[in-house]
Amino acid sequence: MPLSAARAAPRPAGRAARAAYRTWPATLAILLAITVYVGGLQLWDRRIPSTRTLPVGEPVVVGQARFVPAEGWQMNVARSRPGQTMVLFKNGHTFAVRTSRWLGGPEGPLERQQRLIERGQRLHVQGDVSNVLTDWGLQGTTFAYYGSKLSGRFWLMVDPGRASVVQVDFYGPNDNAASAAQALEEARRMVASMDLEAS
Repeated sequence: MPLSAARAAPRPAGRAARAAYRTWPATLAILLAITVYVGGLQLWDRRIPSTRTLPVGEPVVVGQARFVPAEGWQMNVARSRPGQTMVLFKNGHTFAVRTSRWLGGPEGPLERQQRLIERGQRLHVQGDVSNVLTDWGLQGTTFAYYGSKLSGRFWLMVDPGRASVVQVDFYGPNDNAASAAQALEEARRMVASMDLEAS
């Protein structure tokens, strides 16, 4: 059979002609979904503030811990977790309070945190660990640490009776000694106001 005759031969019975698929409706639906998703995220980001101003002189609660923020410190909403973590900042300095359950003695979290600072963050612990007592009688320990670009102080309060541990990490840049000294004094006042009487 000649080649031209084979091309012109009719299709066998029972075999339907293949319909061309239209991909533009599915593509349009996917593009519309992506646009709505990204636009919704941007709208959410604009409507939900990333920071929140705290009332002056009123205590705030993080889990069982309660303390009075110093004036001018704001809450970083994105890094804070209700009932677990509250992160405050002011002029480049950070004051992070974290509460959790702890069933052991006071030495375990302290050693773990020092290892994390020295090995994980490549910073140096400065001096010895010293004891701290808040205005409400909450006992704990504190130590300073430093690096090439930042320095800080860490407070740790363990209450075995409540099976609670409170960790406070204060840090900031090394470039302005006067600002760092003022921020540290305010951090000390916030720690001094701390207790574990929150429900």
